[in-house]
Amino acid sequence: MVVGLALGDRIRRKARFAKPGSSRITMPLPEHNVTGIDYSDRAHFAYHGQIIDIHAHVLRTRPDDPPHGPAKGVGPGASMEQAEIMLAEAERFGIVQTVTMCFPDDVEPLRARFGDRLLFNTMVNKQKLDEPDDEVFRRLERCLELGTSIIKFWSAPRGRDRGLFVDAPWRIEAAKRARAAGVRIIMVHVGDPDVWFRTTYADAAKYGTKPEQYIGLERMLELFPDMLWIGAHMGGDSEHPEHLAALLEKYPHFHLDTSATKWQVREVSQRTHGIRELICRFPDRFLFGTDLVTRHGFVAEHYVSRYWCQRTLWESTWEGPSPIADPDWTPPAEGPALPVLRGVGLPADMLGQVYYGNARRMLGSSTST
Repeated sequence: MVVGLALGDRIRRKARFAKPGSSRITMPLPEHNVTGIDYSDRAHFAYHGQIIDIHAHVLRTRPDDPPHGPAKGVGPGASMEQAEIMLAEAERFGIVQTVTMCFPDDVEPLRARFGDRLLFNTMVNKQKLDEPDDEVFRRLERCLELGTSIIKFWSAPRGRDRGLFVDAPWRIEAAKRARAAGVRIIMVHVGDPDVWFRTTYADAAKYGTKPEQYIGLERMLELFPDMLWIGAHMGGDSEHPEHLAALLEKYPHFHLDTSATKWQVREVSQRTHGIRELICRFPDRFLFGTDLVTRHGFVAEHYVSRYWCQRTLWESTWEGPSPIADPDWTPPAEGPALPVLRGVGLPADMLGQVYYGNARRMLGSSTST
Protein backbone atom coordinates (compact mmCIF):
# COMPACT_ATOMS: atom_id res chain seq x y z
CA MET A 1 0.00 0.00 0.00
CA VAL A 2 1.49 3.37 -0.99
CA VAL A 3 0.48 6.80 0.25
CA GLY A 4 2.21 9.48 -1.78
CA LEU A 5 4.11 12.35 -0.27
CA ALA A 6 1.98 14.81 -2.17
CA LEU A 7 -1.10 13.50 -0.38
CA GLY A 8 0.59 13.93 2.98
CA ASP A 9 1.57 17.47 2.08
CA ARG A 10 -2.00 18.27 1.04
CA ILE A 11 -3.36 16.93 4.30
CA ARG A 12 -0.84 18.96 6.28
CA ARG A 13 -1.56 22.20 4.42
CA LYS A 14 -5.29 21.72 4.80
CA ALA A 15 -4.94 21.19 8.52
CA ARG A 16 -2.70 24.18 9.21
CA PHE A 17 -3.83 27.04 7.03
CA ALA A 18 -7.10 28.87 6.57
CA LYS A 19 -8.25 30.26 3.25
CA PRO A 20 -7.03 33.79 2.38
CA GLY A 21 -9.18 36.42 4.05
CA SER A 22 -10.71 33.92 6.47
CA SER A 23 -10.91 34.80 10.14
CA ARG A 24 -10.94 31.12 11.07
CA ILE A 25 -8.05 30.15 13.31
CA THR A 26 -6.47 26.80 12.59
CA MET A 27 -4.37 24.85 15.04
CA PRO A 28 -1.16 22.96 14.23
CA LEU A 29 -1.56 19.24 14.32
CA PRO A 30 -0.11 17.47 17.37
CA GLU A 31 3.34 15.87 17.38
CA HIS A 32 1.78 12.41 17.31
CA ASN A 33 -0.04 13.12 14.04
CA VAL A 34 1.49 15.87 11.92
CA THR A 35 0.02 14.52 8.70
CA GLY A 36 -3.57 14.11 9.87
CA ILE A 37 -3.49 10.41 9.07
CA ASP A 38 -6.31 8.10 10.13
CA TYR A 39 -4.71 5.62 12.53
CA SER A 40 -7.79 3.40 12.37
CA ASP A 41 -6.68 2.46 8.83
CA ARG A 42 -4.83 -0.78 9.50
CA ALA A 43 -5.68 -2.70 6.35
CA HIS A 44 -1.96 -3.02 5.60
CA PHE A 45 -1.27 -4.94 8.82
CA ALA A 46 -0.29 -8.48 7.88
CA TYR A 47 0.14 -10.08 11.31
CA HIS A 48 -2.77 -11.36 13.39
CA GLY A 49 -1.07 -13.05 16.33
CA GLN A 50 0.04 -11.97 19.80
CA ILE A 51 2.79 -9.42 20.48
CA ILE A 52 5.08 -8.77 23.44
CA ASP A 53 6.46 -5.25 23.91
CA ILE A 54 9.88 -5.90 25.45
CA HIS A 55 10.75 -2.21 25.99
CA ALA A 56 8.38 0.32 27.55
CA HIS A 57 8.00 2.66 30.53
CA VAL A 58 4.59 2.16 32.12
CA LEU A 59 4.61 4.28 35.27
CA ARG A 60 2.16 5.92 37.60
CA THR A 61 2.03 9.61 36.76
CA ARG A 62 1.34 12.78 38.76
CA PRO A 63 -0.15 16.15 37.80
CA ASP A 64 3.09 17.97 38.61
CA ASP A 65 5.39 15.66 36.64
CA PRO A 66 7.61 17.57 34.18
CA PRO A 67 5.72 17.71 30.86
CA HIS A 68 8.74 16.69 28.77
CA GLY A 69 11.04 15.01 31.27
CA PRO A 70 11.09 11.89 33.39
CA ALA A 71 8.32 11.37 35.93
CA LYS A 72 9.07 12.30 39.53
CA GLY A 73 8.10 8.97 41.01
CA VAL A 74 7.28 10.53 44.38
CA GLY A 75 4.64 12.74 45.92
CA PRO A 76 0.87 12.82 46.13
CA GLY A 77 -1.56 12.30 43.29
CA ALA A 78 -0.09 9.11 41.79
CA SER A 79 -2.44 7.97 39.04
CA MET A 80 -2.82 4.81 36.97
CA GLU A 81 -4.95 6.56 34.35
CA GLN A 82 -2.18 6.83 31.76
CA ALA A 83 -1.17 3.21 32.29
CA GLU A 84 -4.80 2.23 31.72
CA ILE A 85 -4.99 4.29 28.52
CA MET A 86 -1.69 3.00 27.13
CA LEU A 87 -2.34 -0.67 27.85
CA ALA A 88 -5.88 -0.47 26.48
CA GLU A 89 -4.44 0.78 23.18
CA ALA A 90 -1.69 -1.84 23.35
CA GLU A 91 -4.33 -4.55 23.56
CA ARG A 92 -6.06 -3.17 20.46
CA PHE A 93 -2.77 -3.59 18.60
CA GLY A 94 -2.41 -7.21 19.69
CA ILE A 95 0.04 -6.61 22.56
CA VAL A 96 -0.66 -9.11 25.30
CA GLN A 97 2.31 -8.38 27.54
CA THR A 98 4.54 -5.36 28.15
CA VAL A 99 7.87 -5.27 29.96
CA THR A 100 8.08 -1.98 31.81
CA MET A 101 10.80 0.06 33.45
CA CYS A 102 9.27 1.92 36.39
CA PHE A 103 10.02 3.11 39.91
CA PRO A 104 10.20 0.38 42.56
CA ASP A 105 7.23 1.93 44.37
CA ASP A 106 5.15 1.48 41.20
CA VAL A 107 5.73 -2.26 40.85
CA GLU A 108 3.20 -3.61 43.35
CA PRO A 109 0.33 -1.22 42.43
CA LEU A 110 0.87 -1.88 38.70
CA ARG A 111 1.07 -5.62 39.21
CA ALA A 112 -2.08 -5.60 41.35
CA ARG A 113 -3.97 -3.72 38.63
CA PHE A 114 -2.63 -5.39 35.46
CA GLY A 115 -1.41 -8.81 36.59
CA ASP A 116 0.69 -10.70 34.08
CA ARG A 117 0.03 -8.13 31.36
CA LEU A 118 3.11 -6.43 32.85
CA LEU A 119 6.59 -7.73 33.60
CA PHE A 120 9.33 -5.58 35.08
CA ASN A 121 12.78 -4.38 34.04
CA THR A 122 15.06 -2.75 36.63
CA MET A 123 17.25 0.21 35.70
CA VAL A 124 20.67 -0.10 37.37
CA ASN A 125 21.90 3.51 37.43
CA LYS A 126 23.57 6.06 39.63
CA GLN A 127 21.78 9.34 40.27
CA LYS A 128 25.08 11.21 40.57
CA LEU A 129 28.74 10.45 40.03
CA ASP A 130 29.65 10.10 43.70
CA GLU A 131 26.66 8.01 44.75
CA PRO A 132 27.94 5.03 46.77
CA ASP A 133 27.85 1.65 45.06
CA ASP A 134 25.91 0.25 48.02
CA GLU A 135 22.96 2.54 47.21
CA VAL A 136 22.79 1.04 43.72
CA PHE A 137 22.91 -2.47 45.15
CA ARG A 138 20.24 -1.63 47.74
CA ARG A 139 17.82 -0.52 45.01
CA LEU A 140 18.71 -3.53 42.90
CA GLU A 141 18.07 -5.95 45.78
CA ARG A 142 14.66 -4.42 46.38
CA CYS A 143 13.70 -4.87 42.73
CA LEU A 144 15.01 -8.43 42.73
CA GLU A 145 12.78 -9.12 45.73
CA LEU A 146 9.85 -7.60 43.82
CA GLY A 147 10.45 -10.06 40.98
CA THR A 148 12.18 -8.28 38.12
CA SER A 149 12.64 -10.19 34.87
CA ILE A 150 15.37 -8.01 33.31
CA ILE A 151 17.96 -5.52 34.47
CA LYS A 152 19.01 -2.58 32.31
CA PHE A 153 22.27 -0.66 32.02
CA TRP A 154 21.54 2.77 30.53
CA SER A 155 24.89 3.85 29.06
CA ALA A 156 24.13 6.60 26.57
CA PRO A 157 27.00 9.06 26.00
CA ARG A 158 25.17 11.79 27.92
CA GLY A 159 25.40 9.61 31.03
CA ARG A 160 29.18 9.65 31.15
CA ASP A 161 29.25 12.58 33.57
CA ARG A 162 27.47 10.28 36.06
CA GLY A 163 29.90 7.45 35.42
CA LEU A 164 27.30 5.38 33.58
CA PHE A 165 29.74 3.32 31.58
CA VAL A 166 28.30 -0.04 30.65
CA ASP A 167 31.34 -1.89 32.03
CA ALA A 168 31.81 0.13 35.22
CA PRO A 169 32.91 -2.13 38.11
CA TRP A 170 29.68 -1.54 40.05
CA ARG A 171 27.69 -2.67 37.01
CA ILE A 172 29.76 -5.82 36.70
CA GLU A 173 28.91 -6.52 40.34
CA ALA A 174 25.22 -5.73 39.72
CA ALA A 175 25.17 -8.23 36.85
CA LYS A 176 26.65 -10.90 39.11
CA ARG A 177 24.05 -10.24 41.81
CA ALA A 178 21.18 -10.33 39.34
CA ARG A 179 22.49 -13.58 37.87
CA ALA A 180 22.73 -15.12 41.34
CA ALA A 181 19.07 -14.16 41.92
CA GLY A 182 17.95 -15.96 38.76
CA VAL A 183 17.79 -13.07 36.28
CA ARG A 184 19.13 -14.09 32.89
CA ILE A 185 18.49 -11.01 30.75
CA ILE A 186 20.38 -7.72 30.63
CA MET A 187 19.18 -4.87 28.44
CA VAL A 188 21.68 -2.20 27.51
CA HIS A 189 21.47 1.23 25.88
CA VAL A 190 24.71 2.13 24.17
CA GLY A 191 25.15 4.56 21.34
CA ASP A 192 22.58 7.03 20.08
CA PRO A 193 21.51 8.27 16.64
CA ASP A 194 24.32 9.14 14.22
CA VAL A 195 22.91 12.65 13.90
CA TRP A 196 23.50 13.26 17.62
CA PHE A 197 27.21 12.57 17.17
CA ARG A 198 27.24 15.48 14.72
CA THR A 199 25.37 17.78 17.11
CA THR A 200 24.81 16.91 20.79
CA TYR A 201 27.91 14.71 21.02
CA ALA A 202 30.18 16.66 18.69
CA ASP A 203 32.72 16.96 21.54
CA ALA A 204 34.31 13.52 21.13
CA ALA A 205 36.75 14.18 23.98
CA LYS A 206 33.77 14.42 26.34
CA TYR A 207 31.37 11.88 24.86
CA GLY A 208 33.56 9.55 22.83
CA THR A 209 32.99 8.59 19.21
CA LYS A 210 30.13 6.32 18.27
CA PRO A 211 32.37 3.28 17.66
CA GLU A 212 33.92 3.82 21.10
CA GLN A 213 30.51 3.29 22.74
CA TYR A 214 30.70 -0.41 21.84
CA ILE A 215 34.05 -1.22 23.46
CA GLY A 216 32.54 -1.61 26.92
CA LEU A 217 29.55 -3.49 25.56
CA GLU A 218 31.76 -6.09 23.91
CA ARG A 219 33.72 -6.47 27.14
CA MET A 220 30.49 -7.20 29.02
CA LEU A 221 29.33 -9.65 26.36
CA GLU A 222 32.60 -11.51 26.85
CA LEU A 223 32.38 -11.39 30.66
CA PHE A 224 28.82 -12.73 30.78
CA PRO A 225 28.34 -15.24 27.95
CA ASP A 226 25.76 -17.12 30.04
CA MET A 227 23.42 -14.10 30.13
CA LEU A 228 21.04 -13.04 27.35
CA TRP A 229 21.70 -9.46 26.25
CA ILE A 230 19.31 -7.07 24.50
CA GLY A 231 20.70 -4.04 22.67
CA ALA A 232 17.95 -1.44 23.04
CA HIS A 233 16.89 0.65 20.04
CA MET A 234 18.31 -1.74 17.43
CA GLY A 235 21.53 -1.81 19.39
CA GLY A 236 21.81 1.95 19.07
CA ASP A 237 22.99 1.60 15.48
CA SER A 238 20.20 0.99 12.97
CA GLU A 239 22.14 3.33 10.67
CA HIS A 240 24.76 0.57 10.22
CA PRO A 241 23.23 -2.89 9.72
CA GLU A 242 26.63 -4.30 8.81
CA HIS A 243 27.92 -3.41 12.30
CA LEU A 244 24.88 -5.04 13.90
CA ALA A 245 25.45 -8.15 11.79
CA ALA A 246 29.04 -8.36 13.04
CA LEU A 247 27.91 -8.14 16.67
CA LEU A 248 25.19 -10.75 16.21
CA GLU A 249 27.62 -13.08 14.44
CA LYS A 250 30.30 -12.74 17.12
CA TYR A 251 28.02 -12.92 20.17
CA PRO A 252 25.24 -15.53 19.91
CA HIS A 253 23.74 -14.34 23.22
CA PHE A 254 23.22 -10.77 21.91
CA HIS A 255 19.79 -9.62 20.72
CA LEU A 256 18.24 -6.37 19.47
CA ASP A 257 14.92 -4.66 20.16
CA THR A 258 13.06 -2.39 17.72
CA SER A 259 12.25 0.42 20.17
CA ALA A 260 12.56 4.21 19.77
CA THR A 261 9.94 4.73 17.10
CA LYS A 262 11.00 8.06 15.58
CA TRP A 263 14.60 6.90 15.32
CA GLN A 264 13.74 3.57 13.71
CA VAL A 265 11.22 5.07 11.31
CA ARG A 266 13.75 7.65 10.16
CA GLU A 267 16.75 5.34 9.79
CA VAL A 268 15.33 1.90 9.02
CA SER A 269 13.15 3.39 6.27
CA GLN A 270 16.29 4.64 4.50
CA ARG A 271 17.83 1.16 4.39
CA THR A 272 14.95 -1.30 4.39
CA HIS A 273 16.78 -3.82 2.20
CA GLY A 274 19.79 -4.02 4.54
CA ILE A 275 17.65 -4.24 7.68
CA ARG A 276 15.38 -6.88 6.14
CA GLU A 277 18.39 -8.98 5.16
CA LEU A 278 19.77 -8.60 8.69
CA ILE A 279 16.57 -9.79 10.38
CA CYS A 280 16.13 -12.63 7.89
CA ARG A 281 19.67 -13.76 8.66
CA PHE A 282 19.12 -13.65 12.45
CA PRO A 283 15.34 -14.04 12.92
CA ASP A 284 15.67 -15.44 16.44
CA ARG A 285 17.61 -12.39 17.70
CA PHE A 286 15.12 -9.54 17.29
CA LEU A 287 12.35 -8.42 19.64
CA PHE A 288 9.50 -5.97 19.25
CA GLY A 289 9.71 -2.88 21.48
CA THR A 290 8.30 0.64 21.48
CA ASP A 291 9.98 2.68 24.27
CA LEU A 292 6.60 4.26 24.96
CA VAL A 293 6.44 6.26 28.20
CA THR A 294 3.31 7.13 30.16
CA ARG A 295 3.08 10.88 30.79
CA HIS A 296 0.42 12.80 32.63
CA GLY A 297 -2.10 14.30 30.23
CA PHE A 298 -1.26 12.28 27.13
CA VAL A 299 -4.18 11.48 24.86
CA ALA A 300 -4.74 7.95 23.65
CA GLU A 301 -3.64 8.82 20.11
CA HIS A 302 -0.10 9.49 21.34
CA TYR A 303 0.26 5.82 22.23
CA VAL A 304 -1.65 4.75 19.12
CA SER A 305 0.81 6.62 16.90
CA ARG A 306 3.81 4.65 18.12
CA TYR A 307 2.10 1.28 17.95
CA TRP A 308 0.79 2.06 14.47
CA CYS A 309 4.18 3.20 13.16
CA GLN A 310 6.05 0.26 14.68
CA ARG A 311 3.71 -2.31 13.19
CA THR A 312 3.57 -0.48 9.86
CA LEU A 313 7.37 -0.37 9.71
CA TRP A 314 7.99 -4.06 10.30
CA GLU A 315 5.09 -5.97 8.77
CA SER A 316 4.05 -3.95 5.73
CA THR A 317 5.39 -2.27 2.62
CA TRP A 318 3.38 0.88 3.32
CA GLU A 319 5.16 4.06 2.25
CA GLY A 320 4.40 7.68 3.09
CA PRO A 321 5.41 10.62 5.28
CA SER A 322 5.95 9.70 8.91
CA PRO A 323 3.00 10.97 10.93
CA ILE A 324 5.17 11.58 14.01
CA ALA A 325 7.09 14.84 14.40
CA ASP A 326 10.84 14.18 14.33
CA PRO A 327 13.12 17.01 15.51
CA ASP A 328 16.18 15.06 14.34
CA TRP A 329 15.08 15.07 10.70
CA THR A 330 16.81 17.60 8.45
CA PRO A 331 15.04 17.80 5.09
CA PRO A 332 17.49 17.34 2.23
CA ALA A 333 17.59 19.82 -0.62
CA GLU A 334 14.62 19.17 -2.87
CA GLY A 335 13.65 16.35 -0.49
CA PRO A 336 10.58 15.65 1.65
CA ALA A 337 9.73 17.93 4.56
CA LEU A 338 9.05 14.89 6.74
CA PRO A 339 10.96 11.63 7.04
CA VAL A 340 9.52 8.81 4.99
CA LEU A 341 8.09 5.74 6.70
CA ARG A 342 8.87 2.85 4.39
CA GLY A 343 7.85 -0.61 5.56
CA VAL A 344 10.35 -3.46 5.75
CA GLY A 345 7.71 -6.11 5.00
CA LEU A 346 9.10 -9.01 7.05
CA PRO A 347 7.93 -12.53 6.11
CA ALA A 348 5.00 -13.83 8.16
CA ASP A 349 6.96 -16.57 9.94
CA MET A 350 9.62 -14.10 11.06
CA LEU A 351 7.02 -11.66 12.34
CA GLY A 352 5.84 -14.36 14.72
CA GLN A 353 9.37 -14.66 16.08
CA VAL A 354 10.12 -10.94 16.30
CA TYR A 355 6.72 -9.98 17.69
CA TYR A 356 6.22 -12.81 20.17
CA GLY A 357 8.21 -16.03 20.02
CA ASN A 358 11.68 -14.69 20.77
CA ALA A 359 10.53 -12.66 23.76
CA ARG A 360 8.43 -15.52 25.12
CA ARG A 361 11.41 -17.86 24.96
CA MET A 362 13.78 -15.38 26.60
CA LEU A 363 11.39 -14.33 29.36
CA GLY A 364 10.74 -17.95 30.23
CA SER A 365 14.41 -18.31 31.12
CA SER A 366 14.60 -15.31 33.47
CA THR A 367 12.91 -15.06 36.85
CA SER A 368 14.06 -13.58 40.13
CA THR A 369 12.77 -14.70 43.49
